[in-house]
Amino acid sequence: MTTQVLLFGLCLLLTSGAQGTPGSSRKPVCAEMAEILACPMNFAPVCGSDGNTYANECLLCVERRRTKSDLLITRDGSC
Repeated sequence: MTTQVLLFGLCLLLTSGAQGTPGSSRKPVCAEMAEILACPMNFAPVCGSDGNTYANECLLCVERRRTKSDLLITRDGSC
């Protein structure tokens, strides 16, 4: 019984950190996208610091470059 409770607690701990901490954000990886010709069509949504949902990190990088702003990813998934 104790082992089950410990395993359950460990699972909760690991999954609670998966979304990131509220108020934290991360910089998108745009360095290797110096000249973005086309973004992949994969759907892996990210929430931008501007409150918009982007279909993937590449599209957020395109918007970051277009607006010349310090657009960050506030969380993985929709806003």
